[in-house]
Amino acid sequence: MSKERVIIVGSGISGCMAALRLMQDYDVTIITKSQKEESNSMLAQGGVAAAVSKSDTPKKHFSDTFQAGCFHNKVRAVNQLVTCGPIVIQKLMEEGMTFDEKDGELLLGLEGAHRLPRILHIGGDQTGKFLTTFLQEKLTNINWQEQQMAIELIKQNDVAIGVHCLDMENQLHTYYGEHIILASGGLGQLFPVTTNAATISGDGLALAYRAGAKLTDMEFIQFHPTLLFLNGRCHELISEAVRGEGATLVRTDGSAVMTNIHPMADLAPRDVVAATLFEEIETGNDIFLDIDAVAHFEERFPAITASLDAHQVPFRETKRIPVHPGAHFLMGGIRTDLHGKTNVPGLYAIGEVANAGVHGANRLASNSLLETLVFGEKVAEYIRTQETKPQNNPAIPLTSQAKAPHLPDKQLLQEKIWETLGITRKPEKITEFLRWIAAFDYANHTREAAEISHMLVTAKLIAESALKRTESLGAHRILKGVMK
Repeated sequence: MSKERVIIVGSGISGCMAALRLMQDYDVTIITKSQKEESNSMLAQGGVAAAVSKSDTPKKHFSDTFQAGCFHNKVRAVNQLVTCGPIVIQKLMEEGMTFDEKDGELLLGLEGAHRLPRILHIGGDQTGKFLTTFLQEKLTNINWQEQQMAIELIKQNDVAIGVHCLDMENQLHTYYGEHIILASGGLGQLFPVTTNAATISGDGLALAYRAGAKLTDMEFIQFHPTLLFLNGRCHELISEAVRGEGATLVRTDGSAVMTNIHPMADLAPRDVVAATLFEEIETGNDIFLDIDAVAHFEERFPAITASLDAHQVPFRETKRIPVHPGAHFLMGGIRTDLHGKTNVPGLYAIGEVANAGVHGANRLASNSLLETLVFGEKVAEYIRTQETKPQNNPAIPLTSQAKAPHLPDKQLLQEKIWETLGITRKPEKITEFLRWIAAFDYANHTREAAEISHMLVTAKLIAESALKRTESLGAHRILKGVMK
């Protein structure tokens, strides 16, 4: 008897977690735009937030998550996240995952807007890499399809049944399944300054929208305060955990940036810190992380140390790292329930591409990896309760597109998105931007055309959502005096 087929788009933690829990009883295929090792999950430095210490409770984690999210979160979603989190962590540890310890106890870090240390790390600042690798190495019974870019979801009788993809030579490949899971990450590459992997350009969001899925809260995009900034360009992320270990944000003259800005100072929520730094930079100030107070910096942050050395940053002498905010995480996304289900039958979404309501208007630091683990488990649990029978799907062709589409230059599009939908926004600029992108077509006859088209669709959704929310909230900031 043939097995039900599960198609997962995305090779990060959420997709791998779902695959791990399904692979014994289902025919699982993971489709990834590049190689399976390239994802935002692999780049995650901070860690996994979970109430695992004796002094911590899910109730405290719940409260911190809601406060950081400006109380825009959904109660049931946050409750599921913080109560299931420790259970998922314990299960992973029983399966062989090892987190950093000291004297036989889990070594827990502190990050912005957390009231106490609850961040589990692996390899210091390499949590995402070790966790993703751990899960992928356990996927011994799945089909990997690398270098395949998803360009269209296939529907039959309003049910999602498959995915059209293009390989590196722009040859079309089609995959059918009874369950289609989008785990494709966010939209960081819409912006010229981002922490995200090069493949993260809003593909899953655009695919879902064009297939009729509902999206929500697209205006809430988190900008990480501290990217390494050299010679006018941003490079790798400098984890918030560095500030959690005692680093402070300073101007060239050494004065503290966050003094009198927020009661938590340098560990204020990310939207507050990023907006403050943006204002400082706009007035001509350079911003640095002063790491003088961080004990054993190189031991605690080996990946960051290697990056600083690769870029020849003299941090050992100056005790400073030049930083700049950049696009980091989408709180909005494809609307789902607590099992990852969308409004399109047969279609699920988990991880950053999804919005179950856990993050509200601003994500609490290190809740993202926890979300991938919890919802990867939940979608697998739900699929196991279904009694769908394998179908013999007919060959459904790719929706025809214009042969000579009109598309913008990618770099120009990124620059306009940064100017219009960056850390601070003006309604009139957003309206002007929407008029500008309306002149372009949608096309997916090549990978390049599909990527730019996905960026256009996603940017339009962000812009429209930003116009509808007339008040500043969390990561969505309208300049004072512009809207009433």
